[in-house]
Amino acid sequence: MHPQPAGTNADTSDPDTAAALLREAELVLIDLDGCLAFGEAPAPSAAAFLRMVEDRFVVLSNNSTDTPESLSDRLGRAGLTVEPRRIMLAGALMVDELAATHGDGTVALFAAPQLKEYARASGVTLVEAAASTDTVAVARDLSLTFEDLNTMLRLLHGGANLIVSNPDLTHPGNNRVPVVETGALLALLEACLPGLHPRIVGKPDPLMFLRALQRFGATPARSVMVGDNPATDGLGARCAGMPAILVGPNGSYAGVGDLVR
Repeated sequence: MHPQPAGTNADTSDPDTAAALLREAELVLIDLDGCLAFGEAPAPSAAAFLRMVEDRFVVLSNNSTDTPESLSDRLGRAGLTVEPRRIMLAGALMVDELAATHGDGTVALFAAPQLKEYARASGVTLVEAAASTDTVAVARDLSLTFEDLNTMLRLLHGGANLIVSNPDLTHPGNNRVPVVETGALLALLEACLPGLHPRIVGKPDPLMFLRALQRFGATPARSVMVGDNPATDGLGARCAGMPAILVGPNGSYAGVGDLVR
């Protein structure tokens, strides 16, 4: 039995179907928060799940704080071995897209220090609190201030384009307690400036899914997404043409441990 395209309505709530999809998949795309980890703590059976899918997986996360290298290090300290090439993150992908498409333009990037460093290394020209800029790029930044928010509003009001790493309002932290995410900042900006037309890079946009498939030479019909959020993991997988297996409170399985053979 081979994995079915999303259009065939594979019943991933059926354990036998889910097991077959995972067993035969060319590539297993796995969400981070709520699947492999909760905050800094690895999810139960996360290591066993990664061993089960061996060299056929990529972590596909709306994380917009880390780079692949910093997340690989962080996961390693938690006991999960994931090399950077097997990590695709919304924040880093946003920077990659800016580097590929922005040319000589400038970017006001509101993001964590490691993501700003990643942007500079990628050739993106960053400006700090500029009087004007081509683009405002927003990711999750734990040091964000009201002054930063007002700077964003001023630049966007002046005509700058807006690109946002992901639309998530929250992600599940330690003990599944919600943690504020980048989408909450987007909601604030849209409330203050109605009529914004942001470009959103992360899930459910299919870009991350397609980039992951391209990197590992896989096809949508022979791949599967494992996530916890129907609105991002589930919808994004369908948009990319692949089935999704959902775990957690909104899924068919309590956690990835239920999927380990």
